[in-house]
This record gives sequence, C-alpha cells and structure tokens, in this order.
Amino acid sequence: MRNSKTKIYLLTAGFFLQTSLLFCQLVSWDFENVTGAIPSIPILPSGTGPGIAGGEGRLSGAQNNGSPTTCASPETWATNFWPTTTTRNTSSYMSFSVTAAEGYRANVTGISFMLSRSSSSAPSEFYVSIFRWGVETFITSGSIPITGCNNFNGSCNISGTSGGPLEIRIYLFRQNSAAMAATIRIDNVTISGTTEVALPVSLGDFSGYCNEQNQAGLQWETFSEHHNHGFWVQQSRVNLDFKDLDFIKGQGDSQVRKQYEWHDQTKRRGLNYFRLKQMDYDGRTAYSKIIAVSCENGEIVVSQEDNTTFSVSLGDQTCMYEEWFLYHLNGTKIQTGKIGSMTSIIKITCPNMRTGYYVLLLSGKKGSTVRKMNWIE
Repeated sequence: MRNSKTKIYLLTAGFFLQTSLLFCQLVSWDFENVTGAIPSIPILPSGTGPGIAGGEGRLSGAQNNGSPTTCASPETWATNFWPTTTTRNTSSYMSFSVTAAEGYRANVTGISFMLSRSSSSAPSEFYVSIFRWGVETFITSGSIPITGCNNFNGSCNISGTSGGPLEIRIYLFRQNSAAMAATIRIDNVTISGTTEVALPVSLGDFSGYCNEQNQAGLQWETFSEHHNHGFWVQQSRVNLDFKDLDFIKGQGDSQVRKQYEWHDQTKRRGLNYFRLKQMDYDGRTAYSKIIAVSCENGEIVVSQEDNTTFSVSLGDQTCMYEEWFLYHLNGTKIQTGKIGSMTSIIKITCPNMRTGYYVLLLSGKKGSTVRKMNWIE
C-alpha cells in the first residue's frame, strides 16, 4: 500500500502549557532602520516585545518603490502598481509577520498603521486579514482619503503557536489604471497583543500522512516523558474546532526516545487538521502544534451535509474543472458557480431544495463530468 506523506502546515514540534500573559507591543515598523532609497525585502521590524523572536515585512503583487520622506516620520515604505480592481486581489498585499520565540506563544489583539496616497490615482481602499495555519480571518477594511497621512486600526483575537508565526496581510486596491505609477505609502505599523510563557514537553518530530484509502495516519516521538498518562489524538476541519478521536497510552516516566503511531479507521476526504492533547497523571493537559493532512485520493464524492448544504470532494480530479452547474432531473438549472484552480472541496448551499434526484455537472477545459445525487429533506 502506498502512503502519500503530507507535512504541509507542519509547525515546530513541542507542547505548551499556559502560565502567564505578557501584555506588550508584539512588533512594530517605523521604517527608520531601512537603508537606501528602496528598502530591501524582507523589512525587519524596528522593535519587538518580550517573547517575540522577530518579524518581517514583505510585498506581493506590487512594486517596491522606495522610502520617501513623507507621512508621520522621516522614512516611509512606498509602493505602486497596485490592482485597479474594485475588490481585493488575493495575490496583491503587504505582509507583516510576527514570530514568537521558542517557549512562547503570540496572541494578536490588534493592528494599527498609517496610509498616505500620492494622488487621487493611488489605491483608495484597503482590506486587512490575519493568516493562521492557512486560514484567513478578516480584521478590518476601509477607504483611504486623498489628503493627509491617515491612521487606521483593527482589533481581533487570534492565537498562534509556541515558537510559531502569525501573518497580517494588508490588501490595497482600486488604483486608477491611467496612472499606475501612483504611490501608496505606509508607516508606523504596529501589531499588538500578548505573549504566553509555554512550558515545553520533550516532543520530537510530529508528522502526518494519508493512504490511498483516504485514511490519515500520525507519527510522533518523545525524547523524555514525566508523569505522562498519554495522548488524545484530536481532529478538526477548517474551523479548528477539535474533537477527541483516540487515546494513546504514554510511557509514564522515560528518559529515552519513544516512538508512537496512530492510524485512522475513518475515511476523511479533504484537508484535516490534527493535534495531540498530552495528559499527565494529575490531569493537567498540554497541546502539540497543529498539522494539516490532505486526503484527496480517489473519485469524486458528492455528499449531503445537512438539509441545506452538500459538498463535492474532487479527489484526484482537483484542478480538472472550472465551473459547476446544478439541475433538476427535468433539466431546469438551479444554481451555478466557479471552481478555483486549487479547490478540492466545493460547498453548495440550497435552502429550498426538495427531496428527489438532481444532476451536478462539472465542466472545464480538460473535460466535464456528471453526477446524479439524491437529496433528502
């Protein structure tokens, strides 16, 4: 049997226990530490708080234009050639990341920054989100006035992992296509929040895979154990609402390397998140980092999730199709939608469907396929 090893979104191994919060400015950029008219990327932060290893400022989908003396302080990061679209382009953004030191976990509560437009042709709108384990969470959005260096901020409540990164993305869009060199400037970027001291448990490599039957497997090792009762294997989908699956007995006390393995007995199509909940004999618990395991083998599977929604798992035919069409059995079209190039699971909501048979057509440049489905109210 062939196992398809998967280690995407694998975060540095270790356990953490919450102890105390350190309230601080996690990381900030005033751009006074850049050198040259055009700062090199990544742009390092001007300051970091306790429990923070560092951060980076990066750019995607625009031009790194320079650091002119405008906005709130002598130096400001400037960019241009942003999208002219009326909505955000998901590949064009400024990125500001904060990475917790080993033994600490960062919790982001807010972000503040200043934006300035060089003219009315520069981007006039922004959208801010935070990325955690490949999941995007909206923070704030708004319009940028033509004059002045304007203050913006947004609040959130997002926790990272011990020693791991959190990434803020600022999307800029609605630039005048007739003046693509128009500049947008950003200054005084601050990511605020708390850090938590983490008590490490000696966990080594923690990885996952999926076999040809779409059954996940996990492997991990410990270098030492103290009063370790065992591990709960926990699983979640994209909402990161973890549920206990199985309990694996630990070694109690050990000072030598121990290896563990767990095999899922349930087929789980799509992207699944796993973590370990370690439990001591005294009932205290600690959590490992989170890994994601993608199970995409096999044929297309259409399944009804509840009385309003069904899902389509594309399996090994991901990237094959570009549109979907839902029909009554009599040929009447009900709904249609686009399929992203990397979409592996399609969610279709149909609140007014009645019990009966329906037809789903998947279409693309590489061909098309039809699936008949039975809907039950």
